[in-house]
Amino acid sequence: MPTTSGRNRSRSRSRHTAGSVRSIVVIGVAMAVAACAGPAPAGTVSADGLVALVGTSDDVTLLGWGTNADDPISIELPKRDTTWIATGRADVLAATLTDGSVATSNPVSLGVRPVTWRPVRAAGPNGDAPEGPEYFATWDPEGGRYATLAGNLAGGDAIRVVLVDPTVASAFEIALDQPVVAAPPTWIDDDRLVVITGDTDRPSSTIVDATTGGLAEGPAGARLLAASADGHRIATMAGRGAPVVVRDTSGWLAGDGSSLASIEPPDVGSSAIAIALDDGGERLAIAWAAADGSVSLAVHGGASDWRRVATPQIGSAQGAVVAWRRGG
Repeated sequence: MPTTSGRNRSRSRSRHTAGSVRSIVVIGVAMAVAACAGPAPAGTVSADGLVALVGTSDDVTLLGWGTNADDPISIELPKRDTTWIATGRADVLAATLTDGSVATSNPVSLGVRPVTWRPVRAAGPNGDAPEGPEYFATWDPEGGRYATLAGNLAGGDAIRVVLVDPTVASAFEIALDQPVVAAPPTWIDDDRLVVITGDTDRPSSTIVDATTGGLAEGPAGARLLAASADGHRIATMAGRGAPVVVRDTSGWLAGDGSSLASIEPPDVGSSAIAIALDDGGERLAIAWAAADGSVSLAVHGGASDWRRVATPQIGSAQGAVVAWRRGG
């Protein structure tokens, strides 16, 4: 899970499962900065559909918001040492654990039925399971399969994209053959995803064709990406101190410099540690860390000129991952 400690441990990974949330940070995704341009009128957009994996000094919890943004509902986790969460079709979740394994849930219905989890044990065409550990399980636009980064992510070398269909427990691996930055892969359409490559100081990107396994050079300069579920919009962040920029994905790929919004940091020393766009790219959730190490959430709405429209409460958090439920 991205935490405030990522600033000093940007290329480390712990396997401990107890104590501080800092002990379960995967890699410091907390390299970039974002926040709000001022609040919009109350009630314009809610946090309905938001999911947040929240870490405190001694616990990790998963919270979901319905129509009452002031009253999140706790969602059971597969294990306490969950480091990443992603949402797929019919509100099925994928959780990545500290040991590099992945578990998927039954459809989430907040407060209606219990959430159950099962570990994913996928195998490739030769019958062997992909060599892990795996990081950042991220569902494709249809929400039926997910991609992970697998290998020695701390070293940034010999990393593979692993495509997994958990329904049939199948896996397909694509070697990247280049240094990879610790950041979640981002789907931009049904067949392509973007991986941040290069290094943290000069990030570039590689577009991976999930059908053919082909690799192509993508836009440079983004340290962290998040796309809407349909892939039509993308949020980019260049690094610590940089704004979060919302763009049409086609314009970003073309390098035309266009943008829909640029959300500046709220104050000196604040750093974004996770971002997420909803299904249609109309709401942007940001988890940002203050200079004192505390973490809070903000939701920005496109219908309100991308001002802050909700501030979901997560208590004394020190780390967070955000996502939007997808239904369907």
